[in-house]
Amino acid sequence: QGLVSKSKTNFLFHEELESCNSLRLLTAFMASVADGVDSSLYAVAVLIDELRHDDLQLRVNAIKQLRTIATALGPERTREELLPFLQEIIDDDDDVLIAMAEQLGNGVVLVGGSAYCHHLIGPLEELCHVEEITVREKALEALTSIAKEMSSDQVVQHLCALIARLASHDWFTSRISVCSLFSVTLPKVSPAKRQELLKIYFRLCSDDTPMVRRQAANVLGAVAEVLDPGPARQDLFEAFEKLAKDEQDSVRILAISNCIALGRLDKTPENHAQIVGVVKACTDDKSWRVRYMVADNVKALCEVFQAKATTDIFPLYFKLLGDQEVEVRTIAAARISAVAAFDPTKEFLETLMPALEKLTMPREHSQHVRASLAGSILQLSPIFGSQLTVDFLISTFLQLIRDECPEVRLAVIHNLECLSSVVSIDVLSQSLLPSIKELGKDRQWRVRLAIINAMPDLAKYLGEDKFTSELSSLFSVWLMDPVFSVRDAFAGSFHRLCSQLGLPWSEANVIPQLKTMLSHKNYLYRISALLSARSLAEVAGGEFIDTHLVPMVVQLTSDPIPNVRFNAVKTIKAMHPYCVKETPAALSKHLTPCLQRLLESDEDPDVKFFAKQALEEIPVKA
Repeated sequence: QGLVSKSKTNFLFHEELESCNSLRLLTAFMASVADGVDSSLYAVAVLIDELRHDDLQLRVNAIKQLRTIATALGPERTREELLPFLQEIIDDDDDVLIAMAEQLGNGVVLVGGSAYCHHLIGPLEELCHVEEITVREKALEALTSIAKEMSSDQVVQHLCALIARLASHDWFTSRISVCSLFSVTLPKVSPAKRQELLKIYFRLCSDDTPMVRRQAANVLGAVAEVLDPGPARQDLFEAFEKLAKDEQDSVRILAISNCIALGRLDKTPENHAQIVGVVKACTDDKSWRVRYMVADNVKALCEVFQAKATTDIFPLYFKLLGDQEVEVRTIAAARISAVAAFDPTKEFLETLMPALEKLTMPREHSQHVRASLAGSILQLSPIFGSQLTVDFLISTFLQLIRDECPEVRLAVIHNLECLSSVVSIDVLSQSLLPSIKELGKDRQWRVRLAIINAMPDLAKYLGEDKFTSELSSLFSVWLMDPVFSVRDAFAGSFHRLCSQLGLPWSEANVIPQLKTMLSHKNYLYRISALLSARSLAEVAGGEFIDTHLVPMVVQLTSDPIPNVRFNAVKTIKAMHPYCVKETPAALSKHLTPCLQRLLESDEDPDVKFFAKQALEEIPVKA
């Protein structure tokens, strides 16, 4: 009884809220629950009370349970009491408002179905005024979802009225919000009403506030999609051209996306000629951000204006490759392969090469531009084939792979597979192998790591003999690298090399180097041998494991350094699934006794811990 009495007090809202007509029935609902009229709805009453709680997280959690509250109240009371109440608490934290918009977007069923969905517009309209953009976006998502449920009469009566109110609102955030509603409203209204809505939209395209014009430009493509060809589409094109010449670059920056959208909708030569004119103007724009958008979207422009790609779009692209701004050159260089795919000819390369030469040292001083070029130029090899690659591109590859900046060298290495799959082994070995061997000892460890990751692919394309003669000298260098990540990566790559070149190759070229490392005075290198054995066990057969790997691991379980011993234990644990499958005798006669010995007599607690862990995982039958 005391709890109920206390709940009664807690369920009363602030005095100013109780004065609102929209809350009186809610307060009565909560009081009736507290009196025990319907004890099953007690939890709902608590949620309603928490909607005004001082604690933010409680309010967020309560608003996320809006479906529960609305279900308890029923459709009628939800429309008449809950929704007006929600409008009263709009001045709240953004997290609460975002959650509210999400719940209202799924609230059609809660207000009684599509016939009553327009009742949800009230609180969502208030959210469209909020300054926080995330709240407005969620509210617009909800309104778009609700609009799809509306009949044409509801759209005309309620949604069009909402558009008129928001478009004429003093606060610019409301006018920004309304721009997103045109594309969902226009298809559901009569031609006369559509013309009226378009007048409102065109007025927003000329709004005094740049943010409003920007949003109007942002939705222009979506508006164009729902308009039939004719005078309305022509008026829209005029608005598009005006926005493309706007004084604010934040508005002009959207011109290219609109060029693409309009070009896809109307593919007549006259329309394309007009739009390409806008693209050319954007290429010469005084703002680098606008030019950046042209370079970034050059692939889409070539797709849409395919008939004019070689004559109109390509020259614009080549011009952007030499732009005065680093950012523009960087993104243009990154799009080389996308553009080349539209014209994989010798003539294109002859035009492209002078521009590429300007993007390498010493003429290009920005490492970001050179790295961008290095990341994309190797992708040209599959497009142009072996002969054109050798004739035109190899010299640029070699220049980039010797670049003074490690990021540039890394970018080339990451795409080596594109080149090695196209050019012949002779070209690869004569042109690139010297540079690859040099990079294998690069002063930057990330470059060395990238070369290691490329080793299996190089083994595939070079073949066993060429690979071994040219690159095997680097094995010991990498296994004793001062950086652990390099040692670990190379040791971990042995199973891929072994799969590619075979066990006899590993036995002849890898095992001797590992055996030498077992007695190395630096314990870190002895650990490298263990990591290598762990990797080789994944692909080795029983005889290979018995003959080479097990003796190595057993020897290192008696190493004087605890770190080596517990790494030996971890290696046994990693190897045991392969031993069970290939050579169970080695596990039971050699490896398991080592673990038991370490568990019983080793002085280091870490070694004992890992030995116990390994023994628990190894099957008893082994």
